[in-house]
Amino acid sequence: MSARPPLPTHYANPHLPITTQSTNLPLVKYQILNCQGQDILVGRLKIATPTVCHGPFHPSGHAFILRRFDTGAVSVTTMFRAAFPNTSEHEERVETQWIKDTFDLSGNNGSIRDQAIARLAGTWVSPALAVQLGHEYGLGPLINTIVAAQPDPSASYRRSGRSAANPNGQASPVQNGTAPISSPVASRPLQTSTPAAAVPPAAKRRKESSPVPNAAPPSQAPAPPRRAVRTKSPAPRSAPNVAPLSSVLVTRTPRVPKMPAAITRKEEELALTPGGSEETIIDHVAGDELREQDILEQRELIDKLKAEREAARAEKEAAARKAIEEEEESNEAGESGEEEEQGGAVAKGKRPRDEEEEAPLRFNFREPDQENAERPIATNNRVAKWQLNPGTKRMAWGVAAFAAGLGAALLPSFF
Repeated sequence: MSARPPLPTHYANPHLPITTQSTNLPLVKYQILNCQGQDILVGRLKIATPTVCHGPFHPSGHAFILRRFDTGAVSVTTMFRAAFPNTSEHEERVETQWIKDTFDLSGNNGSIRDQAIARLAGTWVSPALAVQLGHEYGLGPLINTIVAAQPDPSASYRRSGRSAANPNGQASPVQNGTAPISSPVASRPLQTSTPAAAVPPAAKRRKESSPVPNAAPPSQAPAPPRRAVRTKSPAPRSAPNVAPLSSVLVTRTPRVPKMPAAITRKEEELALTPGGSEETIIDHVAGDELREQDILEQRELIDKLKAEREAARAEKEAAARKAIEEEEESNEAGESGEEEEQGGAVAKGKRPRDEEEEAPLRFNFREPDQENAERPIATNNRVAKWQLNPGTKRMAWGVAAFAAGLGAALLPSFF
């Protein structure tokens, strides 16, 4: 468990002591937010803060603490911003990262890997953890209020601005500026009944400048005859026709600068709905802030993967370098051992030779002793029967020679 980072108490909200000690605490307001195709009931608690300028057009002097009622989680990001409104993004990121590393936040908010729960921007914690952190931030009674809030299931709450928009994405005729032009076009063929050829163009431009609908039906005169009449004869430039042309030119000139008008409307809209207001705070958790958080998390993940890859590469290189050094040391030890063995063998081979050269030459005969005397040969008893004395042997050899001679003499008589 890592050490808790110090809280930026020098940026503490000076309005919190007055708000928390008051008997009339702010009320929790509810709003429906559509995020990723799911309707989420979100409660918000408004807290006064020092005026913080979030941009050139929308300064804000308050903050909101949010709670989603599908999981019951409370946004600790909004809690930290309400308690320390002027703190830096780095200090806020350090605090939220410590909360992620210390506590289990599963089931409070969705993630890129877990799509079962709708994902909103910021870090969301359980109500019990929100109460604990709220006392540390100085938001004790306010957090107790939003945790104890119970929405009315039978009530119909207002939807956020993006959730209440047209799902088909089609703008109304008043917003896209097509209503004033479509009505003159419908009544334009009525002006072709005059014989003069120059009257229809002037009538068309006059109708564009003053969009007053005509009561005549638009199906009396078709467009092709009007186009043919306009191309047959040149239009005489008369005095009555010049005045409408000039008026038309004057009325068409304000339609040229479209972008500045859009920018002006956007600035007025930002001024009417300042950042952090009740009309935009709910949309931020599912809009731009969520995309920025996704981008930041992706960058952190990429940096983490790069660091792990570099660490693995460095560890692999260190292991290879260590193996090479050990192999070199073993080779050097083997070579030194062989040299020592060869040196020892040479030394051992030289010592007897030196001793032989130094010792005098002499014979050392050993006299026969009892141990070296002739020992009897052990034999078998059956072999000992055939051992005869010399006289008996001579007699036996004589008998054998006589028998052989007698046989040689008698053998020819048989053939």
